[in-house]
This record gives sequence, structure tokens and C-alpha cells, in this order.
Amino acid sequence: MIDRLSCALGVLYIVALVPLCRAQTPAPPGAPPTATNKTAASNSPSRPTLLTVITVTGEPLAVSLAPASASIVDDEQIRSAHTITSVDIMRTIPTLYLAQNGSLGSLSTVTIRGGKPNLVLVMIDGIPADDLSNLLGGAFDFSTLLVHDVERIEVVSGPLSSGYGSEAVSGVINVITKPTHYESNVLAGVEAGSFGGGGLNLGAEGLQGRLGYKLSGSFLRMGEQVESDAFSTNNFSLASDYSHSLSTIVSWTARWIQLDRSGFPEGGGGPELSILRIPKTSNSGNMLSGFLVQHRVNNIWTTSINADLFTRGEHAYTPAILDSPHPSPASQPSTDTRTRFTRSRVALQNVFDLHPRLKSHLNLRGADEFGKNNTLIEGVYPTHFRDNRGTSDISADLVYSTPTMTGMIALGIDKTSGFNVQLAPRVGAAVSAGKRTILKASWGRAFKVPSLYALGNPNVGNPNLRPEEINGMDVGGEHQFGQRVSLAATYYYNLFSDLIDFSAISFRLVNRTQVRTQGVETTASFNATRGIQVNAWGAFLNWKVKSSSEPLRNQPGWNSGFTIEAPLPKSLRASSTTIWVGRRYDFQVPAPTVTSVGGFSATNLVLGYYGLKHTSIYARTDNLFNTKFHEYLGFPNPGISTEIGITYRLH
Repeated sequence: MIDRLSCALGVLYIVALVPLCRAQTPAPPGAPPTATNKTAASNSPSRPTLLTVITVTGEPLAVSLAPASASIVDDEQIRSAHTITSVDIMRTIPTLYLAQNGSLGSLSTVTIRGGKPNLVLVMIDGIPADDLSNLLGGAFDFSTLLVHDVERIEVVSGPLSSGYGSEAVSGVINVITKPTHYESNVLAGVEAGSFGGGGLNLGAEGLQGRLGYKLSGSFLRMGEQVESDAFSTNNFSLASDYSHSLSTIVSWTARWIQLDRSGFPEGGGGPELSILRIPKTSNSGNMLSGFLVQHRVNNIWTTSINADLFTRGEHAYTPAILDSPHPSPASQPSTDTRTRFTRSRVALQNVFDLHPRLKSHLNLRGADEFGKNNTLIEGVYPTHFRDNRGTSDISADLVYSTPTMTGMIALGIDKTSGFNVQLAPRVGAAVSAGKRTILKASWGRAFKVPSLYALGNPNVGNPNLRPEEINGMDVGGEHQFGQRVSLAATYYYNLFSDLIDFSAISFRLVNRTQVRTQGVETTASFNATRGIQVNAWGAFLNWKVKSSSEPLRNQPGWNSGFTIEAPLPKSLRASSTTIWVGRRYDFQVPAPTVTSVGGFSATNLVLGYYGLKHTSIYARTDNLFNTKFHEYLGFPNPGISTEIGITYRLH
């Protein structure tokens, strides 16, 4: 039955993407290399869009001239993907790798250029969203984030502690939600799909005098996909801003993220290898809030005061993980864990327009971090820790920008309680070499202060841990061939040192690992006739772990993919994405002699209908040709799934 269904969907896939359709409006002559043609998901003609990135310097810069390796997922790409969670969006970003520990809703983390998941700083509207009190050490779980109110996602690769402090080691991911558009609007959508899945999203925005507001909420529930892996999550947000005058703006935002899930525990062999058939259960709640007052003092100086708060609580029960029916000491006992982490920050940010081509940023930040962890082992042995520390940092940069080049120099100075002062320099440049070629290069140093869990856990924690560090550089370029084809490639080299690892001899976390990673990231885009657009990417990673026999786990040597979009007659639009991932090293307690997991590919197909004035309808099919594959040993993907949805917008 599955084979027949796959064949039928394969025919639909080919038929949907091949028809000849109306021509796309070409970019105007002389358009900059950053301009890309995007066919809007509506009846309106497409128009060139200049992509910008703000995460590099805090100022909008054309992404091609940003002095760093950056990838952007904009609002149109998010809408045309017709996906509920951020997981499917993150998979298509060329400069990172997303690993999902089983079915949809399971732990989903990202890595950049071979760094660990907790070396990537994830922010939501500029607010750090990493939890330093649990065993993940600060890694963000993307299964918790729904995308209905996400405007864009910016991914900047490379060391960025010069502007963002600790955690910004491998790179920064900034999730930016939709702004208030100062017009009355109501949005409602509903989705339903395989495995008893269902979703609901609501949104409203408007303007009352000088006060703009936006409210949004989304909910997703999924039933059992493989075995004992149901989950539900919801996101609620409120944002508002007030224009006191042309020179002063006040804004604030708040977001709540809730997740409840069950599934086989990480490292336990999954549904195929686990000896105990008891699922892990967890529920967590995240709250982010921020307040900003921005004032333009004069034509040179703009200053702002920014305060934000992130707090997260989690309760998780993990059953015992056995290495055999007659367990040895290598087995892991059950744990019942409750954690709470809170980070509050205050920042004074200044922008100086020193010259039409020269800007400077000077930021001063102070933060307080509090975390506690209470764990009951085997239902008998209690352990706990409770810690608090303060951090302060100052960062400054100079950015010189013209229509043909951008250069920057930056320095961050950080002091965290209990650690020495950390310096984080960075330099970068992007230069136009001819009308259609841009060359880039950057270098930086970054650090990550040990998490509260790594320092304070009574079983494996080590209060003498040193900060993890990186020295990294990249160099690359992009070239546009006419108005239809563009190619880009970047070579990078990173040297991670003092990485925190677990020592079986001393049975605690230690600084010992040094890792060298290098590789190449490539992207290509092709705007074909009749409105068909193809984007492709590939990433290749080579690594060496020094002073250790352990391999670099959960990091594929290569991954690649392509997306094709095509407008169809009668207000239809089709898109499809295929990804390929190479073999990875893995470790599961019940199968210690099996050290790697094979590569896989996955394809989806999305059809959207936009012929109605206020309503859009879509259908999405995932894992079109590959009904069973593994990202981790023993954790099979649930296979082919379908989803349909409808969205109504009042205006």
C-alpha cells in the first residue's frame, strides 16, 4: 500500500512541477548582486527583493555585503513552506545542520561548522533563549518553536562573542517575529494531518492613536507517530510599540512557549533498540519578555535602553537506560529532574553616525543568571544544585560601508563572576570585485563560559572548568551570471579548545578536547523561465579531535539539498525540497559496538492555492519517497505524512 501511495505521489510531484507557466518579471538591469527574484505567493507580480541582515552589526546591511557569512530565511520563504514548526525551516538553511532525535516533537538541535549545539546562540527578537541549568548546557530545542508569527530567521556563522558575549561561539541564530503593521487585521488558520496531528493559529493587530499592538497564538498537537512519541506545544506572544515623537519610540514584547511530550530517551536506542519500553516524559515552559526605549539625541547619536528577561522551567522523567537484559555498570539509572533557569539583562546601546559611510556601536550590558536543578536518581538518591552569577560586558565596533564594500572591526570585553576577563576581537570585510562578484573574509575569537549545570551538578559537575574557546576564520565569494544564475562558496577553519567533555576515569566533566574543523559551504540559485526558481546548497565538513580517541558525534561529513518553486495555472503554486545527509557517528547505550548511522534523504511537496481574496489553502506531504530512515540509531522516522491547512486574513 505504501509503495503504491509513494508512486502516486511521485507522479503528482512530477506533474505539479513541470508545467509551463507565465514568465516571471526579471530583475532590472544593474540590480545589485543582493537582489533576488521572488514570486509572491499571490496573484500580484513578483518583484526583486533586497535581502538585509541586522545580526552582524545591529544595523541593516545588504546580506551580500555583510562582513560575515550569513543566511536569511524571509517571510515569503516561511509562508511558502507551509510548515507549523521551525524544524522544517531550519533543515533548509545551508550553513547549519539540524538533528532530530526521532519523530516530530522530539529534541531538535542545530550545529554550525562542527561546533556543539550549545555553542550556537539562539535569540528570539534579540533575547537569548538558552537554558544553562540542564544537561544540554545551553542548547536550544527547535521543536518548541512554532513559526506562524515569525517574520525572518537570520543565521550568522563564525565567532561572534565580540557583539553577543558567551554562547556565540559557532554562530548566532536570530529569530525575528512579525512587526506591527499599524493596520487593523485578523488572521486565523487551522491545520490537520497524519498521526492525529492538528494545529490552530490566531493573530490580531491594530493601531490606537500612536499605540500599535500585535497578538498571536498557535497550538500544535501530534499523536503517536512510531511508539509512545506524542507531543503538544503552544506559543503565545504580545507585542506593542508607542511612538512618543519622531525621535522617541517605546516598545515591549512578551512570549510564552509550552511543550509537553513523551518519547524514548536520548541515547537509549529508541523504539528499535531500547530494552525497557518505558518512554521519557517532559513538560517545559519558557517565558521571554523585553522592553526598549530608543531616542535619537541628534543627527549623530541614537541611544536606547533595553531590558529583557528569559525564564524556563522543566520537569522531566527519564527511565533507566540498560545496556543489556542483564545490565552492567555502563547502564544509566532513572532520573526525575526539575530545573529552573532565569536570566535578566539590562543594556545601554549607542549608535554613532560618524560619517555617511562610517558608523560606530557602543554597548554596555549587565546580566544576572540564576539556575537550580533538583534530581531524584532511581527514585531514592536526591541530588541538587543552586547557583547564581553575574556578568557584565562592553562591546564596540566600527563599520565602514559603501555601495561596493563593507569593513568592520569589533571588540568585546566580558567579565563573568568566578572567571577571568575574556576578550573577543573580530574583523571582517566584504568587497565588490567587479560588477557581479563579491569577496568576503572574516576572523574572530569567541568563548563560552561553562554552564551552571557543568559547574554545579553534584554528580558530574566541576567548579574548576575553564571557558571553551574558538579561533575561527572564513573566506569566500559569490558571483552572479547575468540575471538568472548565482553561485557562492565559503571556506572556513575553526580551532576549538578546552571543550568540555565527560571523563569516565574521574567521572566528571573536564576540559580536555581540542577539535579542528574545516570545510566548504556552497549555494546556487537559478531563476528559470516561466517563473520557476531553483536553489541548491551543499556543505562539507572535515574534522580532527586531538588528544582523544572519541569521534565527533552527530556531525555528518556532508549534507546538501535543493528547493524548486513553480507557479501553476489557476492561482496554484508548487514547491518541493529534497535534502541529503551523509553518515554520522553515533552512540546508543544498548548498542555500544555500533558507532555510526547511515545517511538518508527526504523530500517534501507543497501545493498552495491563492485564488481567494482573503483565504489561502495548502497541502503538504513529507518524506515523499523515503518512508523509513534514521537520524539516530534505533530512532526510525515515522515515514510519509500529509497535512492540509487553510488560512483566513481579514484584510
